[in-house]
Amino acid sequence: MKTLQRGVTGSRTVLETLRCFVVYGLPAALFLFASSASGDRGKSVHDYAEIYVDQYFEPDPRLILSDEGEKKSRALANYALGRSLEARGRALEAVEAYKTVLENAPEQHFLARKTANLLARNGGNDEALELLESNLKANPDEPFAYISLSEYLATYRNNEEKGRKRSFEVIEDAVKKFPGEAAVYEHYVRLLVVNNRKSDARRVFEEALSVEKTNPEFWLELARVSGQIWPIRPGSETEESQLVNTLYGKALLLAEENMAVFEKVGDFYHTTRQFDRAIQAYVEVITDSPDRLDVREKLARVYGGKGDEEKVVSTLKEILEIDPKSARTHKQLAQIYMRNEDFKSAIPHLRKSLAITKGSATEYNALARMMIESKEYEAAAEFLSEASYQFPELPDFPYLMSYPLSALERWDESVEQFEKTIELAGDDQPQLLNESFYFRYAAATERGGDLDAAAKLFRKTIEIISKQDPEDQDKEFTATVYNYLGYMWVENDMNIDEAGELIKTAVDLDPESGAIADSLGWFYFKKGKYEEAKKELLRAEQMIEEPDAVIYDHIGQVFHRLGEAEKAIEYMERAVELDPDKEEFSDRLTEYEKGLEAKPAPPAKDQPAGTASE
Repeated sequence: MKTLQRGVTGSRTVLETLRCFVVYGLPAALFLFASSASGDRGKSVHDYAEIYVDQYFEPDPRLILSDEGEKKSRALANYALGRSLEARGRALEAVEAYKTVLENAPEQHFLARKTANLLARNGGNDEALELLESNLKANPDEPFAYISLSEYLATYRNNEEKGRKRSFEVIEDAVKKFPGEAAVYEHYVRLLVVNNRKSDARRVFEEALSVEKTNPEFWLELARVSGQIWPIRPGSETEESQLVNTLYGKALLLAEENMAVFEKVGDFYHTTRQFDRAIQAYVEVITDSPDRLDVREKLARVYGGKGDEEKVVSTLKEILEIDPKSARTHKQLAQIYMRNEDFKSAIPHLRKSLAITKGSATEYNALARMMIESKEYEAAAEFLSEASYQFPELPDFPYLMSYPLSALERWDESVEQFEKTIELAGDDQPQLLNESFYFRYAAATERGGDLDAAAKLFRKTIEIISKQDPEDQDKEFTATVYNYLGYMWVENDMNIDEAGELIKTAVDLDPESGAIADSLGWFYFKKGKYEEAKKELLRAEQMIEEPDAVIYDHIGQVFHRLGEAEKAIEYMERAVELDPDKEEFSDRLTEYEKGLEAKPAPPAKDQPAGTASE
């Protein structure tokens, strides 16, 4: 212990006093010297405390701050303090902290500006002005120190002639000292404009054109500011607009390999509808960087503004060659095609867009309807198959699928989609299962060959119609339903008399329909009433808008029954000409040309459903 206590005063009182002093500082001592003490087992805290009481250790030289470092340290500490005080709403205390920062770091001219504004907002106008004047003296080679002082005077002392004069003096001095600093020009010309001196502002820009500055960014900034002061209006050219264009042109002339300048100048030309100049600027960027798809999109918009739709399309296609998964570009192309009603060209792009973005059911629904309306039936069937897989719970897609399948005469598949629609729609979407749905379902079933099932579906359609308010009914559609069922039965020698009543009802509802007149004539033919048949069939011929091979065939058969061979042959020739692939027509024509006499047929009798007459 004596060795450990060497150099310590022998007085017990003094020793205890020293021990008390060190104990208060114990945690720091323990942390600093824990590694050396860890090896000395059995020693007390007081032992280690007494060792260092009268000893001094020099700090690591690397930790000693220079005068300059000490100033920076104080500046940082006070800046942090100022920010904290300002955040808590203690503005004037923050100002004092910031002033300490400026004392230690006078080059912080932006902080000087901030501090001056805080002072001004809190009533310290004179102190703020004094601070900015001092800041300018401390930073005579910093253009922003001039701008800060001039700005302050223009804001807070503009009502005083002395303040206005000093504001201009400071910034004019800056223009002379820093002719290559765009920010100085910007503040100066804005100050002139605010004081209704636009002609002087223009003069400043005109004089700036003589400055030998090769940095295009400098000219681009001057051009931007001038363009804000004198916006260019398409179709009107003034001295000011010429000046703005000159400044942008100078930036472009000095741009060389600086593509950012080309792009910004192109943006300006585009905005001001100087389309040819914009195109030249954007093409430079694209030539330098072909993968700049964003600039290609800008170029497409310029062509659009110019009205060159062909170039818009070719530019968008170039984008897709580089990035085929650009959903936005696919949509843009599709919109152009749709605007021109070229739906066939629009559809592939809309499909790709949906595939990329995983579109909603609503988007799939809309595109499917476009395909159907455009008669792109094969594509629609394929697309709707994908949609049904994506949204298996929705009845919309099997419902829509029935349209292209029916158009493609894939009747069995179509019937399956009608059945699936009924299953999925249930009580949730009853509006789908209306009279139009059941009519199409019935027609597809009839074309598929199941006449009994079709008859039930036609009756279901008529039942739905009968429950509607007569005034709300579509008479032409209702007539079509009655006529379809009636004609189906007549054509297949089923329920002839009931079929005739249905057809006559259809005639009452739509007396100007050539198709219904044909059905009535054919009903009379089947009943052996050939004169009545001829009358109705010839009336049908007059009412149809387009020549119809079936009607010509019916007329030919009536004339043949009536013994008018030449007329019979004439109408059969028309039928064959319109539908040369139908063997039934060709065979009948051959029969008539051979002069075979028609065998009188007994009048058709009403037969039960599903039974053909002899």
